[in-house]
Amino acid sequence: MQQDSVWTQIRGKRNVVGYSKKLRKRIKDGEEVEEEVIRIYVSKKVDHSSLSLRDLIPEEINGVPTDVIEIGEMKALDALPRAHVARIRPLVAGVSVGNWAITAGTLGWFFEDSAGRVVLGSNAHVLADDPLTPSSEEKRIVQPGRVDQGRVPEDVVGTYLWHQPLEGSTCAVSNAVAGLLNGVSSLLGRKTRFELSLVEKARIDFGVAEPTVDYEIRLHTAEDCEGFVGLGFAGSDQASFFCKAKHIEEAGWSPVDKEIMSVTMDDQIHKVGRTTEYTTGRVVDDSAYGRVNYGGVSFVEFDDVILTTKMLEGGDSGSSGWTSISLTI
Repeated sequence: MQQDSVWTQIRGKRNVVGYSKKLRKRIKDGEEVEEEVIRIYVSKKVDHSSLSLRDLIPEEINGVPTDVIEIGEMKALDALPRAHVARIRPLVAGVSVGNWAITAGTLGWFFEDSAGRVVLGSNAHVLADDPLTPSSEEKRIVQPGRVDQGRVPEDVVGTYLWHQPLEGSTCAVSNAVAGLLNGVSSLLGRKTRFELSLVEKARIDFGVAEPTVDYEIRLHTAEDCEGFVGLGFAGSDQASFFCKAKHIEEAGWSPVDKEIMSVTMDDQIHKVGRTTEYTTGRVVDDSAYGRVNYGGVSFVEFDDVILTTKMLEGGDSGSSGWTSISLTI
């Protein structure tokens, strides 16, 4: 399946937020049938009569039938009140953490580079003051996060080290120019419309910090966890996104003492996070392409991420996903 060709034909259509990168079975009356399709993911599924002709999703793309699936609007998750927000020392994964400039997210796990340096790992939008830029001006990492009453200097647990910049964001100027051009085109009665094209596609929302306090390499409230799948980074009221462990490793960071595992359709993923603590979910798509709102008019397109049933709430950003977790409680 020609991936760029698929996205070119659906991006910009009303409510479209992504698609399946592999052929999937059609879902009919809540059950999968044998017909293979390209699943088109939308924030809200509406009747054809409510859509303009330019917003209708083609019944076929490149000769392959399509199937429209509602997953909600995927957003980077800001903090909500609750749960694993206490001050934890020695530091462990699965608890509230964050750059001093943001609210709070979740410390996902401990990672190491090729030289064996151990670091704290979470989302870029948790450990950096702005994940869309190449570096972070604010370096202080606090646990618990600022919104959870973390304070400086007493709650500083690390120093920002690095994050993968989230390429492909759009700015207000770009959107304004596109809007202006579309307005002129409409006034002239032309059918042409201008859409923003994101050249770079992200694969991970990931950053690291150097620990400055004692830590234990374990997951809060868990005896053990096995099979590192990746990090949760976005979600809606219906679904969640996880970036894949293999892409984090490709960026130069491996989970300490844990094996990386891949997942396939209908596999179960487990996580412990700052807000919703322990939850499980089912893999809906093991290779999805999706667009995530990072606030206002900024969005990022992600390539080859895991789509699950709803597992994350605000503040769970950065939670590590596992094939199994043994809880202590």
